[in-house]
Amino acid sequence: MQAPGLEERKKALEKKFVEKRPPLAYAKLSGRIHDDTPFEKLVTHLPAELGRGPVTTTPDHRIALGEQKAISRLHARIQWSQTDSCFELQCLGKNGMFADGKFVTKNQTVKLSSKMPLKIGNARVYFLCAIRSTISTMSGYKIIQKAFEKAKHHKGLTSMTADQVCDQILESYPKSEHELGGKEHLRTFVTAYLQEDGHAFERVEGAAGTAPVYKMKPVVSSTSSEAKKNGPTNSAPKPDATGETAAKKQKVSN
Repeated sequence: MQAPGLEERKKALEKKFVEKRPPLAYAKLSGRIHDDTPFEKLVTHLPAELGRGPVTTTPDHRIALGEQKAISRLHARIQWSQTDSCFELQCLGKNGMFADGKFVTKNQTVKLSSKMPLKIGNARVYFLCAIRSTISTMSGYKIIQKAFEKAKHHKGLTSMTADQVCDQILESYPKSEHELGGKEHLRTFVTAYLQEDGHAFERVEGAAGTAPVYKMKPVVSSTSSEAKKNGPTNSAPKPDATGETAAKKQKVSN
């Protein structure tokens, strides 16, 4: 049995870990707006509305492109098409816009592809689709678990210090440091989580003045335990990754 309050403390650690990680997004708009002002905005909500208004950095369903009269308050809408399994843009502004160099009239809808140039008024941006990152949607616990599994499989290690776990994570997932909020943030989380979750990790060494060493306890699946009781069953085929699953939030390329 886990100690009372352990789940709450683990959730608090996960929440703090996530807060410093970059937000997940469906896509990103990157380019320049009025007077060649650099512009970058993550598409974190669908549908996303593009239009006139003061530029903000806060993730929202509304993406403002500045106070230009040539841009309508609601000039375009980006959404996911389940029918065509792609992002699409509907022009809603009376002045129209350009997509991939072609003029788009009001109420016209076009399919979006990654790196497609868009021009709305004086705003010129590129639509950049998200790139699937293995680590982007993993919980902190899952990241630590994977580190132990990979260290055992590739190096024969069954126990590690918090620093070794961090090194294994960054080695297993190259270029993930930014996605994890930085190395120091990762180390702080890993150290606290290993100390806290005695249900999943066991301290095996570490005298006074030395770094504690931990090993991962065997993971017992309730599903597999139940399967042993009931005998083998026919497994159902896995669904294809289509429709909304293809539009899940991921990390975005720079």
